[in-house]
Amino acid sequence: MTDHRRTVTEAEKAAQRRGGTRIAPGIWADAAGDLHFSVPELLAAFGWPDDAEHRASVEQVIEDVLRRQYPGVQIVKQD
Repeated sequence: MTDHRRTVTEAEKAAQRRGGTRIAPGIWADAAGDLHFSVPELLAAFGWPDDAEHRASVEQVIEDVLRRQYPGVQIVKQD
């Protein structure tokens, strides 16, 4: 049987303490409704290696989708 438990990241714990809501692995909304993405958690959820190439690809997809859906969106990147 597959173990579907996951580790809650420190960033996600902090978001939850601030009233955030988990939407999907690696994605949550804070109390103000702003979306937050954890690239390492997204990579893990898809089973992809956490390397520079995969990180860059996932970041680009996130930016493309957000800019297409929400023109004028402000994207803030943090480590």
